[in-house]
Amino acid sequence: MAAPGALLDARTDPAAGQPVEYPYSDGKILMETDPHARSIIDMRDQLDTHFKARQDAYVAGSMALYYRQGDPAAVLVPDVFVVLGAAHKQARKSYLPWEEGGVVPSFVVEVASPSTSRRDATSKRATYERMGVCEYWRFDPLGELIAGRLEGWRLAGGRYERVRAVRAAGWHRSEALELELRAERWLLRFHDPRQGRDLLTHAETSEALQLAASQRDEAQRRAKAEAAARLTAVRERDEANQRIRELEARLRLSGKSA
Repeated sequence: MAAPGALLDARTDPAAGQPVEYPYSDGKILMETDPHARSIIDMRDQLDTHFKARQDAYVAGSMALYYRQGDPAAVLVPDVFVVLGAAHKQARKSYLPWEEGGVVPSFVVEVASPSTSRRDATSKRATYERMGVCEYWRFDPLGELIAGRLEGWRLAGGRYERVRAVRAAGWHRSEALELELRAERWLLRFHDPRQGRDLLTHAETSEALQLAASQRDEAQRRAKAEAAARLTAVRERDEANQRIRELEARLRLSGKSA
């Protein structure tokens, strides 16, 4: 039975022929530290933007992910996950693989905290492995629970193997996403090696746009100032030429009078 205050999504279990309630909210208050909340939001920002044009890529997080049909207790709530091969990008209340053509997330990240770290590293990792999640990552924004703040596992022959850094400065490669990633303090940064650029969070994109707008306005101001200066120079030149012509005319008249 679901917890009091839970929001339910009733589905029919074809095996039992009875409705099964899959909660998509447990009615509890979600509490996160600021670094944890920011890291989750910024991961989703980067990935949402990167996969925006890809119609079979679904990015979500803090959502109920059920892994056994007919069993509402068989549920995980990944902090961030990416489904490649998704049927659509529309919002979902929860993710039920059997209603998604059997497609499970390709990539999962859990943000480490003292209350969840042990389970994330043991039973939860084993469940993702059994589900067939291609890559499972753990990120520690505070640097208190994971050496180097980042660790990952990749399926090989149906079992998880540790992912090793591929280049200096702690960069790892996600083969599932075809991106590189590394811990930058509280931020898990993604990098597109094909484009040779880092992915940006919404805040960074906004700052970049503001900077570009400021630079554009400054360039326009300089251009206007330069144009005004050119007009002033032309006017002063014309005035000087006019004075020269007037003086020359006076000299001619003086010469004739003499």
